[in-house]
Amino acid sequence: MTIHVIGAGVTGLSFAKASKDEVTILESCERIGGKALSYKVETSVGTFGFDVGGHWFHYQSTPAVLDILQGLDLKAHTRKAFVYLHERFFKFPIQQSYIWHPDEKFVGNVKKELQLANSDHEYTNYEDMLQQSYGLTLYESFFKDYNSKMYGIHDLSEIGVGRFETIRNVRTNTNVTGYNGDFLYPQGDTGAGGIPLFLADHLQINYNKKVTSINIKNKTMIINNATVSWDTIVSTMPLNSLVGMVKDVDDHILALSKQLKFSKGMILNLGVKKTRLQGDMSWVYFPDPHLHFYRVGFYSNVESSLAPLGYCSMYVECSPLFFGNKEEALALVPTIIKELIEIGFIHHADEIVTTKAIYLDHNYCLPDTSKTKVIHHYLESAGIYSIGRYGSWHWSSQHEDMQQAWDLANKLALRDLSNSQKMRTKVILSL
Repeated sequence: MTIHVIGAGVTGLSFAKASKDEVTILESCERIGGKALSYKVETSVGTFGFDVGGHWFHYQSTPAVLDILQGLDLKAHTRKAFVYLHERFFKFPIQQSYIWHPDEKFVGNVKKELQLANSDHEYTNYEDMLQQSYGLTLYESFFKDYNSKMYGIHDLSEIGVGRFETIRNVRTNTNVTGYNGDFLYPQGDTGAGGIPLFLADHLQINYNKKVTSINIKNKTMIINNATVSWDTIVSTMPLNSLVGMVKDVDDHILALSKQLKFSKGMILNLGVKKTRLQGDMSWVYFPDPHLHFYRVGFYSNVESSLAPLGYCSMYVECSPLFFGNKEEALALVPTIIKELIEIGFIHHADEIVTTKAIYLDHNYCLPDTSKTKVIHHYLESAGIYSIGRYGSWHWSSQHEDMQQAWDLANKLALRDLSNSQKMRTKVILSL
């Protein structure tokens, strides 16, 4: 049996690597990696390396995925993250470092509320989860605005809790280091793209192969205007896009898919002169609702070969609260640079060596399991499996996506074994 995998990003490649079946990988672009790709820029001062935002490999909750990456040179790093709150830098997680806040009333309120936090509470939505986990003071001062900026939505109660127990990048009030206190990153100048490059080794990838239509009843799909038969499909494209591609899809399923919400995004990559403030920071969270970004990170502080000596390669994750399309996002770049200068990450605009803004049509998916469970059940009953951040329609990191791909490969292997045994039994009974 041949399995068609749509998408040669980390999730699709991980599935292909783990699968026991014959796999055909279809990639619509000219290169692998999806949003986990990396690129280099040659300048007069040297070479800068960039990813598409921060892709740090947090493996603690899914140690099994390291088996897929055996042989890849990954270096362990201790997270050096901060929260920029009330014009001060506090070590992340804020639910530990709040004690250094100069406002004694603020400190007292947070301490009392954290002591009363109810970890056994049955959360009804994302807002409820944050409030119950950290109390109203931290929610109002950090979690509310930060998450609103990241997900591009003012009312966090409209977001479901999601499948993963980890609150994206802000989890835990009992562990001092937080859920991602340590992380792995490829050694050398490959950047985060070193992971998909490693996964792709020895895999046959079909580039520039765009799937435009899928028919469930006839078990056919159209790839670059050619009709191809399929047995099983593993898709990593956005779930709503996948459903819209199925020409004989049930009307109810199509209607549900159109109700799924997601945020757009923009990553601003900058090659700049090194400043004292950048120090050895990994990344910084910005809840301030007036700033046009929610997180800033530093590739070269993690891997020094990603910037020339005396310079820094950095990324700025810009909030979709301030734009609705690519043109509006790009128009914000001068304002964002001005804000970075005001904070001190850049001294002067003329110290910027290279700039690239990357617009994302899909950035974060807003979980809604009441709808996605129904959609996934429908698709899987037809032999179509939708996985990864966008396929599952959940917030997730690449280690969770890789684990999901690994689990599905094993599940399908067991299915094939069971079907084979049933077939042998039928043959024996017919003799």
